[in-house]
Amino acid sequence: MSTRVIRTAAALRPAGEWEQAIPLPAWGPVESAAPLRRPPQPQRRVYRAPAPRRRKRRFAGGLLRLAVLFLCVWALLRVLGAAKGALADGVDRAEALFSIAAGWGVDAPETSGVLEVAPVLQNPALPNGCEAASLATLLRYAGVEADAVELAMEWIPRQEFSYYGPDRFGPDPDEAYAGDPTSASGGWYCFAAPVAEGANRYLESTGSSLRAEDLTGAGFSELEKRLAKGQPVAVWFTQDYAEPRLNESFTWTLPSGEQYTPYANLHCLVLAGVEGGDCLLADPLAGSTRVDKDTFERIYTAMGSRALAVG
Repeated sequence: MSTRVIRTAAALRPAGEWEQAIPLPAWGPVESAAPLRRPPQPQRRVYRAPAPRRRKRRFAGGLLRLAVLFLCVWALLRVLGAAKGALADGVDRAEALFSIAAGWGVDAPETSGVLEVAPVLQNPALPNGCEAASLATLLRYAGVEADAVELAMEWIPRQEFSYYGPDRFGPDPDEAYAGDPTSASGGWYCFAAPVAEGANRYLESTGSSLRAEDLTGAGFSELEKRLAKGQPVAVWFTQDYAEPRLNESFTWTLPSGEQYTPYANLHCLVLAGVEGGDCLLADPLAGSTRVDKDTFERIYTAMGSRALAVG
């Protein structure tokens, strides 16, 4: 059997002819090759705010973080205050401080604290002893036992009237009580200084560390501060809560030689609180009463802004 051989064109081509027909490229070293080029990438443009604006933003962010911190502390204190009533006062103080520090204007309450003051009545023993009765009210509120009659007759400086012919001589109300406070017609009054003097001598005799303070000249705001501290205040007012009047028919000569015309309706009572638009009073004649704030300020000022506190 004969074998048939099929030869291709490549096989029929002479040796070396392939390499000559298709010359191969001469490859150089790798490091001499041209570098690969990447397609151009779009440039990203980053916006940067001006420096002053960046500083403002950082400052605003700091304030916001500080406010959040204050709120967290405030909330924590409120929780503790609700759990323990003893911390309530501290919570309120902290809340006010945090509000101020954060710049939040929290309006203060318009009313002062109201004190539970029991008035000591002057009648029937002291028809003209309102100063002693008011002092006894302050002392008892402060926890010191005191009798109004004893204060009037033994501790508050007092001087009777004397006569020389038609002339009547008496004390300066800034130095001593004029007349007899147990008399309906022979007693007048004194101002804050002698009451404070008698009160302090009495407090010293009892061994108390409390002291009476003459607040003559204090404005109404100072009286409110005393109330906020828990101190009721004795004030010189009028009996009928009306404008002060003078008694032209009964005058006397002071030690200085000056002729003195006394008030006809002077009264001493205790300011126990301010509630809404009213002042709460512990009155030795009328008991617990109230008068509108504007009337109180007007009369209190007209009577010389005389007051006294024990603390």
